[in-house]
Amino acid sequence: MNYNTLKKTLWGLCMLSAMTAGAQKYESEIHLWDPLDESETTYWYRICSALPGMESYAVTDFSEEDELFPVQLLQTEEKDYKSQWKLKAGDDGKVIIINRATEQELDGCSIDMGNCNVTQIMPAGITEGFKMTALGNNAFMLESVEDDGINRCLAAADIEEDPITYPTQNESTSAIGWKFIVTEVSGWTGIGTNKACKTSIRVSNRRISVSGATKWQLFNAQGEEMPRTTRLAPGVYMVKIADKTEKILIQ
Repeated sequence: MNYNTLKKTLWGLCMLSAMTAGAQKYESEIHLWDPLDESETTYWYRICSALPGMESYAVTDFSEEDELFPVQLLQTEEKDYKSQWKLKAGDDGKVIIINRATEQELDGCSIDMGNCNVTQIMPAGITEGFKMTALGNNAFMLESVEDDGINRCLAAADIEEDPITYPTQNESTSAIGWKFIVTEVSGWTGIGTNKACKTSIRVSNRRISVSGATKWQLFNAQGEEMPRTTRLAPGVYMVKIADKTEKILIQ
């Protein structure tokens, strides 16, 4: 797998001192994975930067290739499992972020590298997770109080450039803004001819596909049925399989 970095510099994830007093909350839908859910429904997300021009850069587990910067912001293919994550509820309202390829978790505690605090990744069951705050425009901030007592938030940063500071405005399109893009909804129980069957919704190149079910419908936000093979414009769409309907956001 080839990975591209921006302008031949390393875009990594740093933990930036956070000031959350001005953060506004908006309605945004994020699905948490529940290991006790009998339907075993799992939402897999690409976590992409909200910075203009950086929408194709996704948070990626790069620990096998780079121990110093184990989490990087890279242009990867939508199907790359190293850039797919599921979210699980942690303690005190926090969210645990788990990688699909490695099952490792984003760590809320960073390492001081001089000009920035570099985000780490840890084996499952060790991390305490992040607090998620909706910033508007479908963007979220991820923050945690670290061992030194400082509240920091996840930020996209060019490691080779000067340190960045917390934005005073336009937080949803800044380095601290993150968009959670659904790439797959797996584990649905659809209705087959004689028995229940597992179904999966995938999003790739702005097209929606469904495996495990032949009879499904696609609707736009206005309730109009769409051709299932259409390359979709950005917006909200509904996938209906049997008696279940799932909302999918296309960026």
